[in-house]
Amino acid sequence: MGATRRDVPGPAPVPVTAAQEARALAAFHAQSHDKDVEPVRTLFFGRTLGDPALRTAAGAPLPEPARGALAALRAADAAGPAIGGGWSPGARLAAACAEAVRVRRVSPADRYPVHRAYPSPRGLFGADVFLLPAGGGGWCLRMDPRTCALHPWAGSPVPDDLEAALAGARVAVAVDHRRYPPEYGRLRPSLALLEGGHLAATLGLALTRAGLAPRTLFAPAGVPVPEGFVPCALLTTEPGAEAGGTTGAADDAAAVPEARPAAGPAGAAGAVEVGAGALARVAAVAARAAAGTGLRDWLDARTSGVSTANLVTSAYVSPEDGAGVTAALAAALAAAVPAAPAGTLRLDRVVLAGDRVDDRVAAELYPGGGTGPDRPVPRTGDTNASSSLGYTLSADFGPWARAFGDRAQTALHPLLGWITQWGCLAAAGSGLCARPMRNYTESEWAAVLGLGPDTTPAYQLWVRAERGAYLDLPVDAVLPDPSPPTTLNGSATRALLL
Repeated sequence: MGATRRDVPGPAPVPVTAAQEARALAAFHAQSHDKDVEPVRTLFFGRTLGDPALRTAAGAPLPEPARGALAALRAADAAGPAIGGGWSPGARLAAACAEAVRVRRVSPADRYPVHRAYPSPRGLFGADVFLLPAGGGGWCLRMDPRTCALHPWAGSPVPDDLEAALAGARVAVAVDHRRYPPEYGRLRPSLALLEGGHLAATLGLALTRAGLAPRTLFAPAGVPVPEGFVPCALLTTEPGAEAGGTTGAADDAAAVPEARPAAGPAGAAGAVEVGAGALARVAAVAARAAAGTGLRDWLDARTSGVSTANLVTSAYVSPEDGAGVTAALAAALAAAVPAAPAGTLRLDRVVLAGDRVDDRVAAELYPGGGTGPDRPVPRTGDTNASSSLGYTLSADFGPWARAFGDRAQTALHPLLGWITQWGCLAAAGSGLCARPMRNYTESEWAAVLGLGPDTTPAYQLWVRAERGAYLDLPVDAVLPDPSPPTTLNGSATRALLL
């Protein structure tokens, strides 16, 4: 049978068979009910990158103009406007990709020592950034998060004029869930896609501050990434300084962001697209608390907290303390909803009732602003692992399965990660840490939140006051060559830094 995405501006037919829909729903529920996650018994786990040629080939360092643009980008105000200067589009794009994906600090005394501007299970990072020519074919370069060198994949050539070739290049986010421990079981695919969405949001922010106007497409089709990777997001750019600053639209809760199903050469019909203006408005909201801070320092501050910290014993975080996180998540939801199947996304906030530790209330947060009435949240054995402030993103899987078929997970989960990353960044600007969660009992949370029978709690974000540090070492340099640096504790850390 056929299915059409409904109630979206410019609907495009998406052929979906009953078998595809059934497979998609089965895949959703395999990761959401009776999960087979086991305790991970190894401290370090991580597949080395699968192509030996990538690990041994000399990567091309960032062109000199891109290094200048990177320095300007790091120093730019977190709240905008975009960097000025005469940097070329290629230099701006390379600088933004390097700043978004690079390793930011190492915590050698923590269980998970490597940190970037976005969260990843156990700090293992299953998502990568690949740069592809605008016209398709020709070359494929991976941005190395450790050295910011551009590594050609599997014999791909490096363009002779790299700066010119990067002008208008497509930025692909692709994931390999096999980098996570096998004990994570059937959660691994969705965890990787969620991480890809976090990275896509960070890339969108960096590209916007670099003076480019990025469109973000989720579940893109026909993206030539290396074998073993799943492409989950594609960003395309056009020069446009208007995307780099705060235009005032972000302060208007009634502003309607331009988000739509993509059609045309940038992505297959039916991909979920968030436009450049919508992204700029979300970035403006998320950056409010970080205004006056350099972009680099803002991204450096993003943390889930010390890995051994207990969420339950966190110091109290009031709704007022977390107002920036709430606003950023609501703005991101507003940007995503117009491109999603109608009525399938929901955001709830959980806070303490009257500052009483044993009593909590939940309220639905509406896209762009506004809050529903408080509802009591009874404690159960499966819903008490929380801090005093938390958020739950819920989804109705059925319409996603009907609209996207086998691509349903690569449409929904990166979008959920994209929304959540703006909350993570807003927390960083507010001096808070924010920890995403995926492994919990969905049925219990659905019951206490009062969700309908078809709606599943798909992703959570918990905010804590204690940031903590375990001998954090900043990673600032863009090395002149991609040769491996001296590692802190041998090959295990080297593999993690990849």
